[in-house]
Amino acid sequence: MTMKLFPIITPVIILFASMQVHGEEVRISTAFPGGNVVVEKMDGRTIHLGTDLRGGQPWFYWCFDATVANPGKVLFDLGKPQKIGVRGPAVSIDEGKSWNYLGTENVEMTPQAERFTYEFTKVNQRARFSVAIPYLQHDLDIFIIKNAANPFLVKSELTKTRKGTSVDLLTIGKPGPGVSPILVTARHHACESTASYVLEGFLQEALSASLAGKEFRKRHVLFAVPIVDKDGVEAGDQGKNRMPHDHNRDYGDNPIYPEIQAISDIANKYKIHFAIDFHCPALRGDIHEAMHFLGLGVPHVKDNLNEWISWIKEERPQEVMAPLNFLVDPTKPGAVNRKMNSHYMATLGSCKMAATLEVPYTQVRPALDSDMARAYGAGLLKAWVRTNFITIDAGMNRGDSSNAHFNTFRTEFLKSYRSKPKEMEQLANRYRTEQSPVLYRLEAANLLATLAISQRKIPEAKVLTQSVLLDANASTYQYENAMLLNMEATVKDPKSGTEEVDALFVKSVELPYSSLSYRAKVYDMASEFARRQMDYRTAIKRTRDQILVAVFYEKGRLWNRIATDFEALKLPAEALGARKEAIKLLRPVLDPAEVSVFGAMMTLDYFDALYGISETPISELQVAAQKVLNHKVSSIAMKEHVTKLLKERK
Repeated sequence: MTMKLFPIITPVIILFASMQVHGEEVRISTAFPGGNVVVEKMDGRTIHLGTDLRGGQPWFYWCFDATVANPGKVLFDLGKPQKIGVRGPAVSIDEGKSWNYLGTENVEMTPQAERFTYEFTKVNQRARFSVAIPYLQHDLDIFIIKNAANPFLVKSELTKTRKGTSVDLLTIGKPGPGVSPILVTARHHACESTASYVLEGFLQEALSASLAGKEFRKRHVLFAVPIVDKDGVEAGDQGKNRMPHDHNRDYGDNPIYPEIQAISDIANKYKIHFAIDFHCPALRGDIHEAMHFLGLGVPHVKDNLNEWISWIKEERPQEVMAPLNFLVDPTKPGAVNRKMNSHYMATLGSCKMAATLEVPYTQVRPALDSDMARAYGAGLLKAWVRTNFITIDAGMNRGDSSNAHFNTFRTEFLKSYRSKPKEMEQLANRYRTEQSPVLYRLEAANLLATLAISQRKIPEAKVLTQSVLLDANASTYQYENAMLLNMEATVKDPKSGTEEVDALFVKSVELPYSSLSYRAKVYDMASEFARRQMDYRTAIKRTRDQILVAVFYEKGRLWNRIATDFEALKLPAEALGARKEAIKLLRPVLDPAEVSVFGAMMTLDYFDALYGISETPISELQVAAQKVLNHKVSSIAMKEHVTKLLKERK
């Protein structure tokens, strides 16, 4: 039975194991949905904890409340092996309503110990700690209530669990002729919470009034099971490696979980064309800190996934990397395992693509949190509507709708516009007609703006970039690039005043989830503009901000630039400090220097930093000079620069 949504959500029976342990100073509790921890020992304000596996194999999920009698530090020791993520534990001080990562400053991770320290500041203060930001039925209910008035969303019951709990099925759109059915799932493993935020972002974009949302609903009907192991999620189970097997090893003949049987029934009833299963991998290390796809690499499945990934690069939050493809070769012995969701779906005759998306619990950089995960999910949906998926017998030629064709156009232009400006201008203008695909028209505008800036045609460049910024069809990458080009054109415009540049700078740095390279360039241009205005203090501030996001090999040059600005302000002590920062940064990586253009640049920056300090002994300066002169990639200009300055110093 299917019913329209209403703002009031039917209450669910919460099934969770609870535990409360009272110490003299600290009280530990898991008496809430998602709670999981075992108190092994309490020694004053040192608490030794373990994970409650509940019949499964070793894993790492934990989530608990700690209440202290008095302010002060508490040490939480989780033992070994991996139990804490790369940004430390997630912390909530409002009973799970909002979360932040503690960071690693107060975390110790060694082969012998995994523990963290938290400082409580109030009497009877309570804080909730988790291995990652949780996503519970409550969070799904909030999403459903938020979209209750959306006419494109229908909530129904998929089935009931073995414990009698209702499992939600969300449907977007309606089946019918010419409509491709999609099945998306998450939480086959109860503890893999970050994946739910990505799925939520995907669903929200599919429901939205955006161009991508509208186009998606024209083409597809989407069936979503956001929480497969509902009982496990609410109970705070690990879910992974549950005995006799977990939910993601239950497909095929005679599933033991009603949820899996119901999902299989939908897949077969509607002849599913696409299936994406959202997961989280191991806690940290290697590929586990990167987005990646797993599944069965049937040729047409692999080809479609690669094409989607290519468009994900264009539409993802640019701060986050595109996912990697690790689909298994189906010809290898034992490769096909139809007990797994992605393998089962990929082997259905109707399926064009099926895969598992592994989402890291979090990352060092970028600091993946719930909002960024939702943004990533939205990017997946936007990329989806850009993708021309092919059938098993349709051939491999997507023509100008392929990402490879689109990127060839971009790459060819950027490679040759300085050496062949006329030819590249003609190339770009071929895509400026109304008959051209809209993405090509927008790309042509950005590329022509790049050419115009190089030719000092600033007004023309501004008009071109504005045409991209005002067009809702622009991809995430195109919009970011247009913002950067507009900033560059404004900074290079002799008519631009400080007020105009500052306003554009603020707008540019506020662009959400922009790439680090984008932010570095924005700070660089703002710094250069301030320097031309002889506003050296602002220039220093902008460069300091740039250092935080710049690639390592740029940092020495930037510290030298700060030193020069301090010298312009007649602040020799501060200039000396900046040059010492450059030396401190570069010296450890130049013995020997990397054999690359970046290594050569760092040897030059190191020499310049030492040269800028008048007290540097000539012998030390000569040693630094040899690093530049003997470097295999140093240019003639770099060598001449060093030789000239060395002679002057002598």
